[in-house]
Amino acid sequence: MSLRERQEALVRALVDGGPVPDGFDPDEVAAAGAVCRHKRDAHAGHAETAHRRRWWRRPRR
Repeated sequence: MSLRERQEALVRALVDGGPVPDGFDPDEVAAAGAVCRHKRDAHAGHAETAHRRRWWRRPRR
């Protein structure tokens, strides 16, 4: 399998729920995939609302 094919398989596993390639920890790939999908979804078509999202609460004054 070429480097290109291995990279494509890893990307498929990360963002499309494809099978995890040999040599990778399935739990680690699942966790990294969740981050990749979240980032993709946050930036795809939601740019106008993304700046309004907060991961913390602003303290009241």
